[in-house]
Amino acid sequence: MKLKHFKKVRILVSLLVFGFLLAFFLNIHTTWIDAVSTVFLRLQLFPSFLRFLAISFSVASLGFVLILLLTLLFGRLYCSSICPMGTLQDIFINLSRRFRKKSRRRFVFNPNKKLMLRYSVLGVTLIFWVFGSLFLLNLLDPFSNFGKISVTLIQPVFSQLNNALAFLLQRFDVYAVSPMLPQSLPWNVVAVSSGVLTTILVMSVMRGRFFCNSLCPAGSLLGLISSKAVYRIGFDDEGCTLCRKCEFACKAECIDSKNKTVDYGRCISCFNCFTACSNEGLRFENTLRKPATKPLQVQSDGNQKRTFLLTLAGGMLSIPFLNKASRALPYNTGEPGLIPSGTHLPVTPPGSLGYEHFTSKCIACYLCVGACPTNVIVPSFFDYGMQGFMQPKLDYHKSFCNFDCVRCSQVCPTGAITEIDMPTKHTEQIGVAKFMYESCIVTVDRTDCGACSEHCPTKAVTMVPYHGVWLPEVEPDLCIGCGACEFACPTEPYKAIYVESNRMHKKATPLAEDQGPRDHDQDEFPF
Repeated sequence: MKLKHFKKVRILVSLLVFGFLLAFFLNIHTTWIDAVSTVFLRLQLFPSFLRFLAISFSVASLGFVLILLLTLLFGRLYCSSICPMGTLQDIFINLSRRFRKKSRRRFVFNPNKKLMLRYSVLGVTLIFWVFGSLFLLNLLDPFSNFGKISVTLIQPVFSQLNNALAFLLQRFDVYAVSPMLPQSLPWNVVAVSSGVLTTILVMSVMRGRFFCNSLCPAGSLLGLISSKAVYRIGFDDEGCTLCRKCEFACKAECIDSKNKTVDYGRCISCFNCFTACSNEGLRFENTLRKPATKPLQVQSDGNQKRTFLLTLAGGMLSIPFLNKASRALPYNTGEPGLIPSGTHLPVTPPGSLGYEHFTSKCIACYLCVGACPTNVIVPSFFDYGMQGFMQPKLDYHKSFCNFDCVRCSQVCPTGAITEIDMPTKHTEQIGVAKFMYESCIVTVDRTDCGACSEHCPTKAVTMVPYHGVWLPEVEPDLCIGCGACEFACPTEPYKAIYVESNRMHKKATPLAEDQGPRDHDQDEFPF
């Protein structure tokens, strides 16, 4: 294959990966979309590695090994072809160049004088992870940020357009498009996602792939490996005319055409330089067979070393504070419906095993948020403390966990939510319902309600006689913590019955064979 065709192949692959993953995040599902998207999910660097650790070193989760080998052979192909955030940056770069003067479309070589600071970000991220916190990974990982942007910014717009199309087609008795349930998202999460998107946009327009070579932990890690890649770009002294076309086309700003050197740690193997060069002044070298083009050497001074060490030290000193979450309670008025439910951990999705497993594996990509059919899984902010920054939780004020749904466990790319079958879901106790006698309208208004009992799928909430009315009673062994009772409870702003999270998930007593789950229509009001 001619070198100029490498770029076309790269663009085709990157658009395929980007398109399938975006469709997956937007909850567009067909058999073949799910199958192909799952393969691409397994190739995401940090999610694949976390999944490998989470599922007892599963061979099916070795995608990260393939990426590392690919990088060792051909450089950072992951960054140019497989990373969806990289493709999003390329889209911004190409769109911006169409509206800029020709003289301002050029990239120029930029010596990487912040080398130590760049690897400090990687070092501190890894230190946080070793000590059980994914705070920086949740904030900087490219796949996590792509998920946040897709679910919190793109999916709401897509769902509105989808519902408008569904409504229009239904007027003509065409029901090919199903309406989507609108998602209610916290404003602070939307603000962070908007900030990430704006930062990526500005960096891409101004400096090309600057994010990949400054803040991205995946890019920094792969940059260490790609500097020793077997096959890499080099200059042909006979063909090169020092025209600088390759340097102007390099969006990683890593080609120094004047000295005929390439910073292989920053090169993302986009192959734009091959297309730009019309004199065959570049070649793909095999470093095992012949001396390679001399790589760019970056001098590091004492200030950079001090910056590196101080950053690492600062990261380690901040670790003890990661578990401290603010859990201040509102004033307890003692009035019905106004009594806080007390302090309790966020409820983690079924299949997540428990608090520690979930917070140490979830990178807050929000794939489960977008996939949840009842929208009970919502993004959080500091609900888990700083160590679980922006990780999702179950919010029973907004919805409930469907008794016959395991969708979140099927899509999770990191193993934070392990895949479970339906029988396991029916008995996995993610929390236990707690009844607040003094806040229930039955005891306060002496009137029958029973909404919580009517909607409990496991019959864990039953009604017992109480001074001429019927009062809820919870059987903890039967409760799975699905939140149907809490969602149905009419007291506001605090519920008279709520789910208290199990720090470690337990197993509930299964229903007897002659007792089926109670049916309820999720689209109707509890009454």
